[in-house]
Amino acid sequence: MIELKNISKKYKNSIFSDTTITFPDNCINFIMGNNGCGKTTLFKCISGLENYDGIITFDNQPIADIRNQLYILWDDTPFYQKLSGIDNIYLFCEDKISKRKITDIASEYIDYSTLKRNVRTYSYGQKKKLALVLLNILKPKYILMDEISNGLDIDTMRSLEKNICDLAKDSTIILTGHQFAFYQHIADNVFVKKGETLIQVDYDKNNNIGLEAIYDEKLN
Repeated sequence: MIELKNISKKYKNSIFSDTTITFPDNCINFIMGNNGCGKTTLFKCISGLENYDGIITFDNQPIADIRNQLYILWDDTPFYQKLSGIDNIYLFCEDKISKRKITDIASEYIDYSTLKRNVRTYSYGQKKKLALVLLNILKPKYILMDEISNGLDIDTMRSLEKNICDLAKDSTIILTGHQFAFYQHIADNVFVKKGETLIQVDYDKNNNIGLEAIYDEKLN
């Protein structure tokens, strides 16, 4: 699990103030909120990319002890633009898995001719798929995904839905996004960024109350 205790973060204005929340293991945690409310900032705090006041732990361990077990899939999916897709994967895997196995997994998402091209030629959706390849090779304990469904075609989204559910069996997963029709079928826990804090709301993905209704009730 990922625990936030008394987290405060501000730039010119306060983004979070004295926020305490727990994201449980082995389930899919979904954060919803208005654009610019601080969801991406929260991911940067959790991953140690931003300073903050308070304590964030991963199964009672600090970020320094688990950093190689944390994977963040950002909306802009940064890769080395002058390297091919497959060479990016080889580089990030650091010889932890054979090139043959990497190619087999990568080919499930992207055809090999595309994998051999430089990433600077990739579309937005192709970069997202490349990030998903890396995720499925590394299979980290802690996974943060920011707007994961953006730019993906319907077939990839269907595959991704099952993929995320499978990963959740052994990982702590936190998602953010606005395509509620996708997230409402997989979210186990729902959190709303409201004011300067996060609150957990009652949610059952098997009932008739969708995420859009919760968004309208809590944030509009």
